[in-house]
Amino acid sequence: MRILLAVLFFCSTLMDGAMAYNPVNGLGMPTLPFTMEGDVKVFKLRAEPVVTRFCSMEKICKSNLTWGYNGVTPGPVIEAVEGDKIRIEFTNGLQMHTAVHWHGLELPNAMDGGGMHTQRLVQPGETFNYEFTLEQSGTFLYHSGHMQSLQVGMGQAGFFIAHPKKEEHPVDHDYLMMLQIWSIPPHDQIPDTMSMEFNWFTINGKVGPDVPHLRAMSGEKIRVRIANLSMMSHPIHLHGHTFWIVEDGGGRNPESAHTRANTISLSAGESKTVEFHASKHPGPWLFHCHFLHHIMNDMDRPPVPGEKMIMAKEAGMFTVLDVESGSAEKK
Repeated sequence: MRILLAVLFFCSTLMDGAMAYNPVNGLGMPTLPFTMEGDVKVFKLRAEPVVTRFCSMEKICKSNLTWGYNGVTPGPVIEAVEGDKIRIEFTNGLQMHTAVHWHGLELPNAMDGGGMHTQRLVQPGETFNYEFTLEQSGTFLYHSGHMQSLQVGMGQAGFFIAHPKKEEHPVDHDYLMMLQIWSIPPHDQIPDTMSMEFNWFTINGKVGPDVPHLRAMSGEKIRVRIANLSMMSHPIHLHGHTFWIVEDGGGRNPESAHTRANTISLSAGESKTVEFHASKHPGPWLFHCHFLHHIMNDMDRPPVPGEKMIMAKEAGMFTVLDVESGSAEKK
């Protein structure tokens, strides 16, 4: 089935006049669609308020008012191919001015989205077109380029994946993990972006156990692209596996620079990519931040007087790699 879907995707992209690639798996984050206008790949991106819930447990997670893009936070994944001509038609649906910064991309200065330094800010209701040719391949990001502590702190961030013209390092699964942190005051729905007392730690806008699982069969090759757009560093650890660090945010590193590890630390604004083969031992393998209080949410305050303390004991920055028995060669 996976091969059939890849073939169908390849054919559809050729019909659209775009170069084919194997799409990434956003683990719950949708992919932003595009249209072709001549040889230009056109995306429509809109900044707007988003009502989100970090988990499905009603007693733990209430609805929160965040900001995002196209109705979700984190924003939808943008995928393109090195050499593509890109136009992002960005509309500001917020009640304050903003811009979009293309984190790590090499492009004309006027398209960088660095707030008032490189462009006139996009006013509420306005549309601004970001246009550039994609000169790189690798794992990149986009986020607000204005009043970042507020706007990125409210959730305005997303992945920008630039596929190489020719995939020389194919994998069976290509996953994304976006790390964010939040300060949600008691009895409030709006994140406090002035606070440094963080109490919610999310992957792809969810907390475990609601973060979608990574899935693979024993022996399959897995790529995981991890990005940190939060105010803290996060040491991400995978149980039962050793991986190779193949990318540090600037495109794929030469093989001589690959290093082996089972824990990878990401500072604020960093992205890193790891690759490995799924264990020969099937089962659920934990994938989590090793700042251990980051896997137990809402720990920053004592119980509210007169109320029972309800806390998810394992509901933070973690997910699971589910390895099924079998062999990639037998598929």
